[in-house]
Amino acid sequence: RDFCLSRGLGDVYKRQLLAGAFFVEYIFNWRGLGKLTIEALEMNDLPVVMGCILFIALLFVIINIVVDLLYVKLDPRIKLS
Repeated sequence: RDFCLSRGLGDVYKRQLLAGAFFVEYIFNWRGLGKLTIEALEMNDLPVVMGCILFIALLFVIINIVVDLLYVKLDPRIKLS
């Protein structure tokens, strides 16, 4: 139960961190994926927005799979089912 709770809260914090990175890139005029996405939203460039969001979603899925596999390796009590 504690594992599930901490895992769920960790996902919330990752999402907030990503959203904050978008605004930091935009405010400080740093070139990055967040700035590109926000500028594409301002110009209604939907293919670029969809590509950025798809890339970010794919990145999240890959990171979550890697973390799940690391949990299995590091904690012998956890089994893949």
